[in-house]
Amino acid sequence: MSLKRSFWLSAIILLSLTACQPVQSPISMTKPAQIETLSSELSGQYREAAEEYAQLALTNDGAEQAAYQLKAAQMYWQSGQVEQSQQSLEQIKLSLLHPSRRYEAAILGANIALFNSDGERALKALSNVQEKDLAAQNLKSVLKLQADAYTLTGNWLEKANTHLKLEKILTDADALKNNREALWQALMQMTPQALDLFNPGYPPAEDSGWFALAYNIKAYQDNPEVLAVALEDWKRSYPNHPADPALYQKTLASGTHIPKDINNIAVLLPHSGPFVEAAKIIKDAIIAAQYVSGSTAQLHFYDIETDAISGQNNVLTQYDAAVAEGASVVIGPLQKSSVETLATHPDLSVPVLALNRTDDEQTYKNLYQFGLAPEDEAVAVATYAKQLGYKRSIVLAPSNDWGQRITSAFTTQWRKEGGSTLIVSNYNEAENDFRDTLIPLMGLNESEQRYKSLQGTLGRSLDFEPRRREGVDFLFLVARPLKARQLVPQLKYHRSGQLPLLATSHVYSGQADPQQNIDLNDLVISDIPWVFEELASEDPVYQSLKNQSPENFTSAIRLYALGVDAYKLIPQLNTLSRDPTSSMEGATGSLSINALGHVTRKMRWGKFEQGELKLIK
Repeated sequence: MSLKRSFWLSAIILLSLTACQPVQSPISMTKPAQIETLSSELSGQYREAAEEYAQLALTNDGAEQAAYQLKAAQMYWQSGQVEQSQQSLEQIKLSLLHPSRRYEAAILGANIALFNSDGERALKALSNVQEKDLAAQNLKSVLKLQADAYTLTGNWLEKANTHLKLEKILTDADALKNNREALWQALMQMTPQALDLFNPGYPPAEDSGWFALAYNIKAYQDNPEVLAVALEDWKRSYPNHPADPALYQKTLASGTHIPKDINNIAVLLPHSGPFVEAAKIIKDAIIAAQYVSGSTAQLHFYDIETDAISGQNNVLTQYDAAVAEGASVVIGPLQKSSVETLATHPDLSVPVLALNRTDDEQTYKNLYQFGLAPEDEAVAVATYAKQLGYKRSIVLAPSNDWGQRITSAFTTQWRKEGGSTLIVSNYNEAENDFRDTLIPLMGLNESEQRYKSLQGTLGRSLDFEPRRREGVDFLFLVARPLKARQLVPQLKYHRSGQLPLLATSHVYSGQADPQQNIDLNDLVISDIPWVFEELASEDPVYQSLKNQSPENFTSAIRLYALGVDAYKLIPQLNTLSRDPTSSMEGATGSLSINALGHVTRKMRWGKFEQGELKLIK
C-alpha cells in the first residue's frame, strides 16, 4: 500500500488514537487543558470543525490555545487538507501541550511527513516520544510509522530493528505474518557484511536468528551446495525459530545458476545487415573486456541472420548449436525481433543475456534482457524530478513513434511519482523554427491575450512583456543532438528563463565539443558513467578501447559500454538474478536485475556548463 493510499487509514487510526487511546504518562497527575469538542467534529464535518477550532485558538491563549491549534491541525488532516494541517501544527508551542497531546502531535507530524515522502522529517517528529511511557497500542503506532520512515530513508538496519521490536508486541497472526515479511525484506536489503556485523545477539536468540538466516541467504545464494550446509547449521543453532521457510525458499527458487568456472561463452551477433556496425562495436568491447579480465574462457561468435523480407531469423538454431558445443552462457542476440524469437524457445537450458528487450512484460526462465532502452531513461528522469521535489511538468517531444514511446514512459512513471503533466507539445523534427510549438507550450499566447484584453479595457497602450505559464516546475525535453541544440536556445528566447530543463542522454552525442554544445547550457541530462571522463579514466577497458579506436570511440561510447557490461555481468548473474537489491557498478550505470529479468540501469546526472557536460555530484 503506498503512503498516500494509506492516507485515510492513517487518518482513521489517528482519530481512534485521539478518541480512545489515552497514553501512560510520567506526569499522570497533570490533566490536559479542557477544551470544547465541537458538534461539527462529532458529525464528521471535519473541514468546518477545523475552521472553528482555528478560530477558538485565536480567542484563547496558553495551554487552551495550543490544544485548540492541535485540534484544528487534526481536523484539517481528517478533511484531507494536508498543507493547512501542517501549518496549524507548526504554530503550536509544544511545551504547552499535555504529554498525551504531545504524543498526538508527534503522530500527526509523522503522518504528514510520510504523506509528503519525507522520512527524515517523520523520524524527527517522533524523536521526542518516549517509547517506555507508551501503552502497547500507541507503541505499535509509533513503531509502524518509524518503519515506514526508515523505508523512505533507506536505513534498512534500523527498519529491521524496528520490525524486531514490533515482533515482541504484536499478537494478531496476520499482523505477525506481515511484520515478518517486512522484516525479511529489510534484511534482504543489507549486505552480508552488514548482516554479520550488526547481528544483535547469539544463538538461539530469535533476533540473532533472523540476521544469521539472512546472512546465509545473501552470502551463499549463488552456491546452492554451500547454502544447503549453512541452512542445516542454522536450523541446529536456532531451533524453533519463527522464520517461515517460504520466506527464503522463494528467493532460492528464482534466479539462474552459472558455473563458477566458465570455459565457453557463446555470443550471438549479426555478421551482416543493418545492425552489423553496432554488432562489430559490441564484439570489440566484449573481446577487450575479456582480454583485460585475464579470463581463459573461449569466446565463440555465432552469426544471426535475418531475412530482410520475411523477418525470419536463425537465432533458435544458433542457440541450440551453441548449447550443443558446450556453451555455459550466451550473450545476445542484438535485434529485438531475434530476442522475441529466442523467448519462444521451449527450453533455455543455458542462461541468455540478450542485448535487447521484448515489448511484453513476461518473465522468461533463464532469459535476461539488457539494453539501452530510452524508456528506462525517461523513467529515470521522472524519478530524479521527484527527488528534486518537483510536482508539475511540461513535455516537449518529437511527433513520431520514438518521441511518443519516451513521452509515454515518462508520463506513466511521473504519475506514479505523484507528479502531474500540464501539457505535452510535439514538434516536427524536419523543421528548424519551433515558434508555433513553443509559444503555446510556454503559455505566451495566453499572456498576450491578457495584455490585449487589459489594453482594450483601459483604452490605451501599455508596456508589455510576455510572461511564460506559471505553476511549472520543469520541462522534460525529448530530442536528438541537433534538435536539442536548436530547441534549448529557442526555449530560452521564448521565456523559459530559470525553468529547469531535464532530458535523456539522447540530446548529447557523447563527443566533447564546447563550441557546438554551448547551446545546451543549463540542460540537465542522465547519461552513462563512461561519458564522464573523471568516472571512466581509471577503467583499463575504457582506456584500451579508447586507444584502440580513437577516431570513433566517443561517438560509439554507449555501445562499447553495453558490450563491456554484457561481459562483466556474466559472473554476477547468479547473485543479481536472485536479489533485485544487489547491483553492479558498470560502464552503463549501476546495474540490477528486476523481477522480469530485465537489467535496469541507474545512470549519473550531468549539467551543461560552457558547452561541457559536468558531473552532478
